[in-house]
Amino acid sequence: MGNKGTQQEGVMELKEFVGQTTAVSSVSFSVEAAKKLGKMPDHMLFFGPPGLGKTTLARLVAQEVAANFVETTGNSLSNVKDVLNILLSFSRPTVFFIDEIHRIPKSVEELLYAPMDEQVIRVMVGKNKTARIIKFDLQPFTLIGATTKISFLSKPFLSRFSIKISFNYYGEEEIGKIIKEDLAQQGLAISAEALREIAKRSRGTPREALQICRRVVEYAALNHLETLDVGAIIDLFNLLNIDEYGLSPLDKDYLRTLAETFKGGPSGIRVLASALGMDVETLEGVVEPYLMMLGFVTVTSRGRKLTDKGWKAYEKVVCS
Repeated sequence: MGNKGTQQEGVMELKEFVGQTTAVSSVSFSVEAAKKLGKMPDHMLFFGPPGLGKTTLARLVAQEVAANFVETTGNSLSNVKDVLNILLSFSRPTVFFIDEIHRIPKSVEELLYAPMDEQVIRVMVGKNKTARIIKFDLQPFTLIGATTKISFLSKPFLSRFSIKISFNYYGEEEIGKIIKEDLAQQGLAISAEALREIAKRSRGTPREALQICRRVVEYAALNHLETLDVGAIIDLFNLLNIDEYGLSPLDKDYLRTLAETFKGGPSGIRVLASALGMDVETLEGVVEPYLMMLGFVTVTSRGRKLTDKGWKAYEKVVCS
């Protein structure tokens, strides 16, 4: 089955996860070993660009070990009390998933050390001479963190994740499998050529592919189609103004600014971010990874620079 995140909860099995072969192999090994030993898997850190299946794989870990699944984001854990309430609420073995874990404050990070190491929480109550430490034993849990910014995590925190897994962009063949299955579930057939056209506009991510599939289903319904050929798909992309690379407005603004304002570069990331009116984190975590995967932008010792492929894309897509 395709990687559909929450849309297919409890349906997909770990062995059916499409793509991310190395990640799935590592997770499968840890999960099977944990089941054999009668314990929860070790803590895991998933890192890489957004939309590649990190949340889906975390859910599958919980499903495979028959554990509860608790999900939150780094932004939601603004203070120690937030984390304490979650950890103490576990009533059975749990997979605790924190998306954007690089956003948690230092105090929260440090609070997690003891629970991750010993599955306990120690809380100091009282003051001065009456102060004492109370220990709370926790239900067994596996913390799975997901991040696009692994460099933002401190070394002590990183060291507590014994399993660190990199997620990479999908190839067109893997994306094609996900698209074909999703459309088949909607009763739609698609030609191989049409499938390739969707795959190459999916930005190497299942999330983008499935969003395009929703538009394809709508187009087919409006035009009374049961089989989609390349002509229909190209017509849809023209209607939606989706270029052959699947570039977003942010991607195009980036290429335009680097080409026109900085003459192709090199440009420092902070200067470029300021010119675009965006923060550095968004550029580095959301915009640049895809442009670099396409080979449009390179990073030199002096800053970001358009490649020959980047100039061609700028002239073909951005200037048209």
